Amino acid sequence: MKILDSNKLFLLEEIVKKDFSGKYKDSVLGILWSVLKPLLIMIILTIIFSTLFSRTIENFAVYYLAGKCIYDFFSLGTSEAMNSIKGNVNILKRTAAPKYIFTLGGITSEFLTFLITLAILVAVMIATKASFHITAIYAIIPVLCLIAMITGIGLMLSVLCVYFTDIKHLYSVIKIMLLYSSALFYPMDIIPEPYHQIMILNPLYWIIEQFRKLVLYGTMPDTLNIINTILLSSIILVIGIIIFKKYDKKITLRL
Repeated sequence: MKILDSNKLFLLEEIVKKDFSGKYKDSVLGILWSVLKPLLIMIILTIIFSTLFSRTIENFAVYYLAGKCIYDFFSLGTSEAMNSIKGNVNILKRTAAPKYIFTLGGITSEFLTFLITLAILVAVMIATKASFHITAIYAIIPVLCLIAMITGIGLMLSVLCVYFTDIKHLYSVIKIMLLYSSALFYPMDIIPEPYHQIMILNPLYWIIEQFRKLVLYGTMPDTLNIINTILLSSIILVIGIIIFKKYDKKITLRL
């Protein structure tokens, strides 16, 4: 895939606008749902779980929202990427537009929603009088790893979806498994062995854990964990690009 030129950047911008605005096209509140949805879910789960984990999780609302914004970006970004080619068949048949632009467009659209969620996280931290730490500036590291991971997985899923439509149903199950193994609303310490060792194999958990430490607790994650996350996300991205380039022309024949 070549570096984005001005024409491709324009196309990417138009795709992002279409995806982002289309999400709230027939909604009365429109983009406000990007704010209300995570807030309402956070309030409900805080009421349910804050008492249960009050002794082990300080400021449950921020703890939960910090993990949820990471998970939602991953879940929605990869799902949008998965359907990016299959869902734009009519456009791709009529134009010579590069297919990966549609995949990147779907991911970028969800990144904008992610930025809105981060703004909500800051607002909730202020409302709950949570401390702000200088280490938060390093949160860019797990976020960049997350973007690389989403892009790599998204490229692979977009190809798979063209060949195997059932991947959508299988992936919905995988996302549920990732949701409950990412310690979004409970501390990982409560998981007994040997399940604990299995659940921490989830790479999304480590990104969430690093993000929480940097933003919520003001501590630096283990250096080895950061290096492993960078390496893993880079490998996933490279594999995704290789697979997409290999099947790029073959995909056209399947559309």
